[in-house]
Amino acid sequence: MIRKVRSRTYNHNFNTLTGYFEYWGESVDVNPVYCPFGPNILDIEISSGLCKGGCKFCYKSNGSHTNKTINMDLNLFKTVLSKFNLQVLCQVAVGICDIDTNPDMWSIFEHCRSLNIVPNYTCNGLGVTEDIASKTSKLCGAVAVSLVNKEKSYDAIKKFTDAGMKFVNIHYMLSEQTYEKAFDVLRDITRDSRLSNMNAIVFLQYKPKGKGLGFFDPILNHDKYKNIIECALANNVSIGFDSCSAPLYLKHIEKDEDFADKARCVESCESGINSGYLNCIGEFYPCSFSENTLGWETGLDVSTAKTFRDDIWHHPRVIAWRDMLLKSSSDCNCACKSECRSCPIYPDITSCKKI
Repeated sequence: MIRKVRSRTYNHNFNTLTGYFEYWGESVDVNPVYCPFGPNILDIEISSGLCKGGCKFCYKSNGSHTNKTINMDLNLFKTVLSKFNLQVLCQVAVGICDIDTNPDMWSIFEHCRSLNIVPNYTCNGLGVTEDIASKTSKLCGAVAVSLVNKEKSYDAIKKFTDAGMKFVNIHYMLSEQTYEKAFDVLRDITRDSRLSNMNAIVFLQYKPKGKGLGFFDPILNHDKYKNIIECALANNVSIGFDSCSAPLYLKHIEKDEDFADKARCVESCESGINSGYLNCIGEFYPCSFSENTLGWETGLDVSTAKTFRDDIWHHPRVIAWRDMLLKSSSDCNCACKSECRSCPIYPDITSCKKI
């Protein structure tokens, strides 16, 4: 099914079966500045706190060191979601701890589907059973598995693909300390039968926040990033990356003859432009990394808003963030200028001028 939005300045098509998404402005040759109606993709955290994954790099600082767990219940989820323009909102990326942390998780997914919104989630790969994989396949468009315990993560991937899921990804946090092991994972994808039907490996740029502070460092060496990309391509491994990594990738392809075509497939930071984030208590932030930083020490309460568009999306704080992000490459003269935006929080990591 194709979900369509049409207006003078913003238009999009979203295929709910394949996940294919395209958008344009006044014509198909014009990029819209932003979606004026609200986000088309929303990150919603439905659990935080206790997590068996215990990832050393968790920017949310979840893990076994805390006994305090906060869950967003189904009623709050329904309340906050009702504030959005549901014609525009296409996908919800659900943030969880363990598979069983939030008892309302499956009901939340079912509610999304009842509204023709596609839910997706990322898990640590622990506790994934055939039943969980089957439920995920029926309700979710995609699932990502972070590499916590490699064997259990690979087993989880196989369970998901055996259940018929086409969009099963590995999420790999890329840092100076995890750089070398990335090549091992790329080789595993070509050799380990458990990974034969997965979709792609998605590289996430490390940002210094949460538990990883003092233990991990972001990769700023363009040659290292280039080596990762070229190794993946040489082994016919499908790759993806988060929008924080867009400047790195654009820098990699800026001299390619087909740069324009490749750049059109890149989504630079879209926080407050086409996407947003809600924490467990229903507070809005431009993205999950902006929580408690840079003027966002507190969020905006979505549950008490009359409409998300009027009270949140066009709130002065969101407008200020959006303007700052849209202007972030205004003084850049490189080939990537029109496609590149650098994070207001981590400009030294996400700006091609720093690479």
